[in-house]
Amino acid sequence: MPRGKGPVVNGHDFFDLLDTLTNQVRGIDGTNGALYMNAALRAKIASGFRRLGGSELLTKEIAGKPTTMWNGIPLLDVGQRLDGTDVLPLTVETGGAETGDIYAVRFGASEADAGLSGLTNGGVQVTDLGESHDKPVYRTRIDFYCGLALFGGKAAARLTGVLNG
Repeated sequence: MPRGKGPVVNGHDFFDLLDTLTNQVRGIDGTNGALYMNAALRAKIASGFRRLGGSELLTKEIAGKPTTMWNGIPLLDVGQRLDGTDVLPLTVETGGAETGDIYAVRFGASEADAGLSGLTNGGVQVTDLGESHDKPVYRTRIDFYCGLALFGGKAAARLTGVLNG
């Protein structure tokens, strides 16, 4: 989703864009989808909405962990890689402003669900390679071929250039 002609500086306009993003993903709700972003953007959204006095941003327990929601859809931090870098990093634009992206995703279990589905080929295959000759360890090879498929074309959308400031 293009960000438009310039940065959005009004909080109300930003939340209108967040509504537009979720409306582009057909059927997304808190049971089958999520909004994925960087931890810094997630914190800014919660902070901004508190300042605007909104009630649509609520915290709900999901899997025993308090989770911030937007219109019933969880706002999730995608986390970091093993080297400590963010999976969805903030980038510095011309002029020094930090921006990031927000992804709205609807999940499905099959093609009929018109969502994002995980794919596997043959399941998990485990091969016992036996004990190593030079160390007191056992070796096991695990093969698991997997991927993702986006069915229906309206199962994911992206909001780009979200200001972290």
